[in-house]
Amino acid sequence: MQENIKNNKCECMDYCFSTLEPKQFALISGILGVIISDDLSVNEKNALGNFIVNLGQAILTEAAQQQVQENKINMEMRKEIDELKRKIELLKYE
Repeated sequence: MQENIKNNKCECMDYCFSTLEPKQFALISGILGVIISDDLSVNEKNALGNFIVNLGQAILTEAAQQQVQENKINMEMRKEIDELKRKIELLKYE
């Protein structure tokens, strides 16, 4: 059941984030930043800001590694396709 709830949350976040226009997305982040930091002290703002930046960096690092792995898989599939095409061409001339 916990996994189902997690999947539903991920699907909702994916839908919400992917349907926003880039300017709307940036505007919402700016508005949320102002609202969240409104009643915080300078030290609290710095701590929260650093935490959020670190969180974002971790997400970007994971996404970059995932992209590298997906690109590697795509390159391997492309090589296999090219090899199969070559074999098909050879079979045509036999």
